[in-house]
Amino acid sequence: MRLERALGCASVLALAAGCGQAGSEPVASDTQGVYEGAASGAEDDGVVKVAAIDSNGVTNFCTGSLVAPNVVLTARHCVSNITSGSFTCTDAGELNPDSIGGRFGTLIDPANLKIYVGAAFSEPLAALGAKVFATQTPSICRNDLATIVLDRELSGVPLIPIRLDRGNQRGETLRVVGFGETEDEMRGVRRSKEGLTISLVGSSQFRADGDRIPPRTFLSLGPGPCIGDSGGPALSSNGAVTGVYSQLSGACNSPTARQYFTQVAPFTEEVLLPAFELAGYEPIPEAGGGGSGTPVGEAGAPSSSAGGGAGTNDRPSDGSNVTPPAKGGCRCSTTATRGAGALDRLALALVLGVAGSAVWRRRRSAKSPSGTAGAA
Repeated sequence: MRLERALGCASVLALAAGCGQAGSEPVASDTQGVYEGAASGAEDDGVVKVAAIDSNGVTNFCTGSLVAPNVVLTARHCVSNITSGSFTCTDAGELNPDSIGGRFGTLIDPANLKIYVGAAFSEPLAALGAKVFATQTPSICRNDLATIVLDRELSGVPLIPIRLDRGNQRGETLRVVGFGETEDEMRGVRRSKEGLTISLVGSSQFRADGDRIPPRTFLSLGPGPCIGDSGGPALSSNGAVTGVYSQLSGACNSPTARQYFTQVAPFTEEVLLPAFELAGYEPIPEAGGGGSGTPVGEAGAPSSSAGGGAGTNDRPSDGSNVTPPAKGGCRCSTTATRGAGALDRLALALVLGVAGSAVWRRRRSAKSPSGTAGAA
């Protein structure tokens, strides 16, 4: 089966298909995100805005989940340079040969990843990236997942538990949260939507007889997330992130839209635990048996093979271009358990933070006061 896909995240150049990549302007009039959703309150402040400056110097926006005081979980394409253009994926999770876009390039310099906390269109800069862990998958068609270790700890921000030791199931209901466009053509304000239902689940180590969609993914049908929501969490009834938003087929507001999410649990050993080990924290497992809670001291070295039996092109990638963060001395309001061996945070963080905030203000001033023109 061939499906015309589009990235859920606003990126550098426009894709030919519907809700595609965008620069400073929307690429189509039918690009709504968290469509027919509701305002997201302070309880969702663990869902953060991720701004990435790519190799062309363009700032693109995604969504992420704060899963430790200094770790953000997001989509792989949100932290990567990626070829622009339309693309189609096979059921096995491969790009079709005639695809123009969808291929991953190098990871973005972690120092060019900026994190903003809060639901409003404009929020102060909260942190910068210091190191990225991501699957080294060749395209967006599968394994679209990454973690960002931050240059500082964020105190007083709610943390999101993770489903670590089991996959998703058909019929499971989810809540999604993100900063994407709405039916009012507004972007950059956090929204949420309940009641999404998983229709199909791909194969993984948790499910040998998966449905005919790429492995380690799941799919929901109908209106939901879109531009700017990429990397945002699909939350279980226990409030744990079980998947991150990756891509879609069709218009975001269509009742037949196919919304693709990357499962989290298959990448516990590959992407999650290495980030927690560096950050010095243990993951918060989903309540009710949804995670193992493996201490970072027992996690060991990153796995040399991709979660779910992926091929040799899916080995983990360490995207660090700066010194890892060091131990900060803040007392964080969090239920996260600190692991052994946390490093000291970067002394340069404050300087970079001020510079990043200035860039944000300059970009913000170029937009309309209501945030309806090209905000991601």
